[in-house]
Formats: sequence, structure tokens, C-alpha cells
Amino acid sequence: MEMIISIFAAFFIGGAFCAFFQVVNDYTKSIPPKILLVGIGAGALAAALGIMGALGGFAGAGTGILVIGFGEAVFMAVQGLLAGDWTGIVTNFIVLLIFCLMGIVAGAGHLARAKAAGAACEGASETEAAVEEA
Repeated sequence: MEMIISIFAAFFIGGAFCAFFQVVNDYTKSIPPKILLVGIGAGALAAALGIMGALGGFAGAGTGILVIGFGEAVFMAVQGLLAGDWTGIVTNFIVLLIFCLMGIVAGAGHLARAKAAGAACEGASETEAAVEEA
């Protein structure tokens, strides 16, 4: 029974955060990177105030997998760095590098597919024009 309550807590708390940031996105018409930065900053601030620890204890992964969870991770890494521990910063940098590389690979794949589809569309238009002339 406790596991079911934990699953519902993660779902509803995580969903509430997602809904909040979606409403912010819809009403401010801001670009997504700005909203992501606000989420990261909110997570870091909530971690500094001790709110993320309480939410994480209640909602588990419902807070950890969101952008605010990354803000908490950045806060904890900087806090560790100030204490002389470099592992948190290095870990966050490696994760950031992996996500950047994944974005570059996905973008290159999308561009290649779009160019191939564009060439196929141009070829189809020429074929249709030749058929209409005949």
C-alpha cells in the first residue's frame, strides 16, 4: 500500500510541476531555454531552502527527474565544490556533455532526414509536372 501512495505522490507532484511550467510557457510566450533556466533556478533555490529535500522524501522521482531536480543537483554539486569535493561538478558536467552530444546527433539525423524528404518531394513534383504535360 505504501508503494502505491508513493507512486501517486510522484505522479501528482511531478505533474503539478509540469503543469505549472506549461502554464508559465503558455501565458508568457517565452522561449523554452528561459523557462528551463527559471526551473533550474527554482530547483536550486528550493534546495537551498530545504524544500526539495522534503518534497523528494514525499514525492521521490516526481521531483528528481524534472528540471527542478537538475537545479537541486547543481546546487548540491556547488555546495560540494565549496567543501572541496569535485565529484559533483565533474558528474554534472559529464551529464551535460552527454545530453549536448545527444542533441547534436539527433539534430544531425533530423537534418539529414529533412534534406532527403525535401529531395524526394522535389523529384515527385518534377514527375507530376511531366505527367501533366503528356
